[in-house]
Amino acid sequence: MKKQKKNRFRFHTVLYAILRPIVRLWLAGKMRLIRRSQPELPAQFLLISNHVTNFDPFLVSSLLKRTMYFVATEHIFSLGWLTKLIVFFADPIPRPKAGQAAGTVLEIKRRLKAGASVGLFAEGNCSWDGRTQAFSASTGKLVRAAGVPLVTCRIRGGYLSAPRWADYSRKGPVFVEVINIRQPEELKAMSAEEIDRAIADDIYEDAYLTRDELNAVYPGKKLAEGIENALFVCPRCHAFGQFESSGDSFSCRCGLKGTVDRSGNVTADGLSFTTMKDWEDFQQQYLRDLPAEEFPAVSDPDMKLSRIEGHERRVIAEGTLTFSPEGLTLGSFSVPVSEMADLAVRLK
Repeated sequence: MKKQKKNRFRFHTVLYAILRPIVRLWLAGKMRLIRRSQPELPAQFLLISNHVTNFDPFLVSSLLKRTMYFVATEHIFSLGWLTKLIVFFADPIPRPKAGQAAGTVLEIKRRLKAGASVGLFAEGNCSWDGRTQAFSASTGKLVRAAGVPLVTCRIRGGYLSAPRWADYSRKGPVFVEVINIRQPEELKAMSAEEIDRAIADDIYEDAYLTRDELNAVYPGKKLAEGIENALFVCPRCHAFGQFESSGDSFSCRCGLKGTVDRSGNVTADGLSFTTMKDWEDFQQQYLRDLPAEEFPAVSDPDMKLSRIEGHERRVIAEGTLTFSPEGLTLGSFSVPVSEMADLAVRLK
């Protein structure tokens, strides 16, 4: 098995060398890639980075010019023929979304033991507002047990080039910055908590601070379309789910109107908000202050609920999806809030 994994890694090293220029050209069509000089990387390592776009594995592996296996959400392993292509070209390590990751940790260790390098986006989710989010407290334990150098890097400019909520990417500067290379001896002398804090410091990114530092702009088409995926409560009428977008503009049904410009500013009539992080801070504070009995039930029609087991996807309920303070229901399926282990959002 170990020999088989080594042969597979050699195959992907050759394949990546062939495909890397093609991937860079593809990425260049979506964003303005900036190549920066990087320190010499170890022959083998565990890489941890912030997570800002769905293109991040391509960005990191192409700009750092290294072959590595990335941890990816379980959902991509249940897409039929597309999954077969992904496994052939990238062979990612599956991780259940909002689930237990014990199997993922074991597979990471197996790949490292076979001599391969592994890439991990610690947050597990792309940023909604341009700021790096918290990550699992078990990350430091994994790093200490890995027995290989830890490379931390930061993707900068990615969020405003391809906001998670947006329908279209923008043509703005994006680059990958290696922050630290820590050897196994150094990591062994640190506690898991110290490693977690070091990683958090290394990978933290604020897209708007980077924009200001670079004096960058992110031009593109229909800059506001899709923003209703991220803006869920109106600051004026406090209604949920009433935003619509078209072109560079968005509005609430109460009459509030706003725009997104090529600098990534998000502004609306009579409000002090100028960025997505301002809007997110408002929304989260509003939710914290909202009494449970005032939280509205929100719903969407024509939805399907699938269970994924063994990389197979099976529809178990259909109908109107409703979420309320009591819980979630969809057709014949229901689960109270008290029994929910976790929640996660896939893509938008």
